[in-house]
Amino acid sequence: AARSSVFDGKTYACKDEDYKKEMDYLKSKVDAGAELIIIDVAVFTKFVEDCREWGIKVPVVPGLMCINNYGGFKKMTKFCKTRVPPALGAKMEEIKDDANAIKEFGVEFGSETVKALMEFGVEVLHFYTLNLEKVVYGILDRLGLREGATAQTNERDASSMVAVGSAWARVGDTVKSIYGTGTVTEIRPTGAAVIRLESWLLAEGQNPTAYLEKGAYTKVF
Repeated sequence: AARSSVFDGKTYACKDEDYKKEMDYLKSKVDAGAELIIIDVAVFTKFVEDCREWGIKVPVVPGLMCINNYGGFKKMTKFCKTRVPPALGAKMEEIKDDANAIKEFGVEFGSETVKALMEFGVEVLHFYTLNLEKVVYGILDRLGLREGATAQTNERDASSMVAVGSAWARVGDTVKSIYGTGTVTEIRPTGAAVIRLESWLLAEGQNPTAYLEKGAYTKVF
């Protein structure tokens, strides 16, 4: 038997034996001291049931990345190979040119998702806000978890915000580039990184420093 999903016209499968290995590995992490698990909402309920069957009793928290705009939705779902339901994909295509409609739909879709999770018994929610609070506050207001939160939002600077560095590389991370591997020592406001190259040596064993623009380096996992 196998678990499968379709993404971008391709079918991806996870055989039962592979899934069991992953669950056994997760159980070993919890036994070693892990106290919390954050998991994708799309597979949340089945995953929680499987965790309990494996004897994993720590809290499992759903991670929610809200729909804020069309470009971000397409970029993140492609990068993460997210299994987008056909109805959701079609809706986003329908409203892709209306920024306000997308925000409103983000609140609607997010509220339905959160409500289903709470009905399942979830007590803790983890929102990835990405410094954009309007949709999250809208969800909290709609579900009665807060009152008047939406009125407090201020996203006037959203279009001018510049991400510092890459979402996948921070100071201290090991990265690679055409110059070899190195360690990030600084991230500039433009996203450029100062990297201590470790694959080269200068006189007296010193490592050279490279200044690379965002996109010219990638994190080594």
